[in-house]
Amino acid sequence: MRPDPPAAAPATPLTAIAEAWLAGDVTALEAGRRIDLIERAALYVPTPAHDALVAMFPPRPGADPDPVSVRLLLRALDLDARAGATVTALARRRALLAAVHELGPADAVEHVVLRPGERVMLGTPGGREALDALLQGDAEPLLGWLGRTVLDPEAFTATTLDVPLHDLDDLHELVERLADATAALAPGAARVMVADEWVAETTVAALAEDVPFADVARAIGVTLLEHDAPVLLWHAVHELALVTEDDPELRARMLARSLVVADREAGRCPAEVAAPLLTELGTRGAIRTLDALAPALDVRAWQAIAKGYLRRAIAQEWHAWREDVRRWATEDDAVRALAAFDALLRAPAPEPGAVEWFTESPAESVRLACRARLGLEG
Repeated sequence: MRPDPPAAAPATPLTAIAEAWLAGDVTALEAGRRIDLIERAALYVPTPAHDALVAMFPPRPGADPDPVSVRLLLRALDLDARAGATVTALARRRALLAAVHELGPADAVEHVVLRPGERVMLGTPGGREALDALLQGDAEPLLGWLGRTVLDPEAFTATTLDVPLHDLDDLHELVERLADATAALAPGAARVMVADEWVAETTVAALAEDVPFADVARAIGVTLLEHDAPVLLWHAVHELALVTEDDPELRARMLARSLVVADREAGRCPAEVAAPLLTELGTRGAIRTLDALAPALDVRAWQAIAKGYLRRAIAQEWHAWREDVRRWATEDDAVRALAAFDALLRAPAPEPGAVEWFTESPAESVRLACRARLGLEG
C-alpha cells in the first residue's frame, strides 16, 4: 500500500512538469527538484519511459536535457509497454543515433556500435525514414514502421556484442574494432555513450570462469591505450589502474600516454583521472616522471596534475618535495612552476619564504607568471 504523499509534495504530474520545462516556464533544476519530490512521494508506478524522464531531470545543477529526447519520452509514456519500451530505448540514445546517421548507410561504424534493432532501422529505407522523423522528435513514423516489422523490443535494448569471445585474442580483436569505430564518431556525448556501453559489456562478456578479471582489464586497457580519443584513454586508465601495481613498465606507459592528454570529452579527462596514480610511484618516482613529461604537458595538463596529485603531495610530503619545488621555481618552465606554486599556496603551512622562491625567481617567465597569479605587477 502506497503511503500518503507528504503535504509539501506538489500535485503536478511528471508530464506537466516536463512540458512546462519545454515551454520555458521552469528551469531544468526547478523541474528536477519538483520531480524529485514526486518521486519521494511514490505517486507513480515506474515504467522505462518514466524512469528515463526522471533521470533527465536530476535535482541538482547540471546540463539541460535534450528537448527532443524529452518530447519522445513524453510520447512513450502514452504508449503500450512494447512500443513504449522501444521509443524509450531510442530516445535515450538519440545523440548516438544522430551521430551515426550522419555517417551514411555505407559506413561500417554502425554495424559495430549499434543495437541489433538499430542496425535494421539504418539498413532499410522505411527504417531510415522513421529514424529521420524520430531524430526530429516525431515518433509516429517509427510506430508505423514497428508495426510492419517482426522486431521485438529486446532488439533495441540488447547489447552491441554479437560475436562470441573464446579467448583474450578474440577480446583484443573485438575491442580494437569497437575502439576504431568509436574513434570515428565526432567527439562528445554520443561517443562517450558508445564507449561507456561497450567497455562495460565487453568486460562482462569476457569474464569466462577460467579468465581472471585482471587479464580482461589488461587486455581492454592496453588496446585502448593506443587510441587518441580522450574517452578511450580515460577508460584505458580506469582499466589499467586495476592491474599496474605489479607492472611498473605498463604503469609508466599508461601515465606517459594519459597525463599529456587534458582534453575533456563530456566530462572525461584522461590527465585528471591518471594524476592520482602518481602516488603509486612514491615521491622520487613521481618527480622523475613529471620532469620527463614536462615538455609535453600543457597548462591544462598541469592543472589536472595539480588538482589530482600535486596539491596533496606537497602538503603532506613537504620535506620530500622541498628541494625540487625550489628547483622548479628557478628553472625556465613557467607552466610547471605555476602548478607547483598553486599547490604551495594551498599547503596548510608553507615554509616561510617559499612563496618568494617563485615571485622573486631568477627565471623571468616564472617570476612574472607567479606575481601575476597573486595580482602583483612584474
